[in-house]
Amino acid sequence: MRSRYFIFGMLLSMLIAVSCKDDDIGGVPYDPTKPVKLATFTPDSGKFLENVLITGENFGNDPAKIKVYFNTRPAAVIGTTGTRIYVTAPRLPGDTCAISVVVGNGPHTLGKDSLVFDRDFYYTASITVATIVGNGIQTESIFGGSLADTQIQPRYLAMDAEGNLFCNTRSNDDVGSGTTQFIKINEEKDECVKLVDVTGNIPCVAPETQIVSFPTESTVGSFYTADPRDNWAPHWREFKMPLKTEILNDGDIPAVAGGSSTYTYPHSGWKHAMTVNPVDGYIYTRFQMGQVIRINPQNYEVDLLLQTQSGDTYGICFRPGEPNVMYLTGWTDCGVFANSVCSVNVTDPANTWQILSSTTADHRDGPLESARFNGPCQMYSDADDNLYIADFHNHCIRRISPDNIVETVLGIPKTSGFKDGTKAEAMFYRPRGIAISEDGTVYVADLGNARIRKLSIN
Repeated sequence: MRSRYFIFGMLLSMLIAVSCKDDDIGGVPYDPTKPVKLATFTPDSGKFLENVLITGENFGNDPAKIKVYFNTRPAAVIGTTGTRIYVTAPRLPGDTCAISVVVGNGPHTLGKDSLVFDRDFYYTASITVATIVGNGIQTESIFGGSLADTQIQPRYLAMDAEGNLFCNTRSNDDVGSGTTQFIKINEEKDECVKLVDVTGNIPCVAPETQIVSFPTESTVGSFYTADPRDNWAPHWREFKMPLKTEILNDGDIPAVAGGSSTYTYPHSGWKHAMTVNPVDGYIYTRFQMGQVIRINPQNYEVDLLLQTQSGDTYGICFRPGEPNVMYLTGWTDCGVFANSVCSVNVTDPANTWQILSSTTADHRDGPLESARFNGPCQMYSDADDNLYIADFHNHCIRRISPDNIVETVLGIPKTSGFKDGTKAEAMFYRPRGIAISEDGTVYVADLGNARIRKLSIN
């Protein structure tokens, strides 16, 4: 990969040099009094990060003033000479892509100000699954330093901006004594480090600080944080929730799934997932008894947002492009929203709680309102607002697109097994956790197979 970009960079430098014999600033500047013209592009097909050369007129010599789109997905502009633009194809823009170009000072609007080629670029994607750690042995986790020497029982995952994968492990439901650990995995460095022996649940990473937080079940308010500035040393925290009962007036904090106006503060610490809202920076979680709360990361004070019916939630996250809307999955014990995907706007929780999918335990792709899941577990959003869900009892990985269409990304629905390989070949067994790196790589905690698997899309 590095050599390919070196060659591409050398080619770009030579072409700019040739085109700039009479211009010392590196290409001909954009002239707003003249039209921008498109001529051609090459190649006419390729994969993610394919190098594409666009030719035409009056592109200018400032890449910052040029936007190129493959369908609606922006491409990285590597350089420009005024008559040539050099870009790399973006990830997953669609099988057939219209390439459009916008040049000039601010704001660029796709469709309104852009010029579009009269022929398409054809995107070819290959999907493969590989095991990065674990050997399939359903006994206690063993950490040997390198990934090849590590035996693991992975449950839940989170990924930071530096490529560190965090995992809470626990022996499988039916095998092992139940020992638990919080670990850090770095695939590039080929290392797996145990940070602490603790029973932890689904972790999250704060976008701004990169602090990792995860809930525990030992007390009502207990959770852990691990700060990269402290070399991820785990610290036990306790948020401040008074233990009392309140009688609420109708409409104050609706029992949206319970039908009662009585709200009881949780008397147990069963909370299984945490997430950080990228808008306000607060930590959000939901108790098994149904309380959805918001935690101030500075002083650990709590706001009650919503009372829902009791049951477990193993998936909770925000989409980056949908401010303040939190998505949750309902486990099989969640009553009226069991086996479903729900949402709530945390700025108006009393009026925005929605059950978005079917609550029938089954497998069905298509529009989210009719899609079916069976034991949806951890949920994670990528940078493009795609929601990925580990569908536990369906033994597969599901994806909800930004326009809320559900598809099975990997695995054979309702069929358990283990196999690495292509999209058509890969098999899973009780996948429970999921995380996504900044480049879009998907990691799966394949609990039943005692492995962490990696989904690569090219």
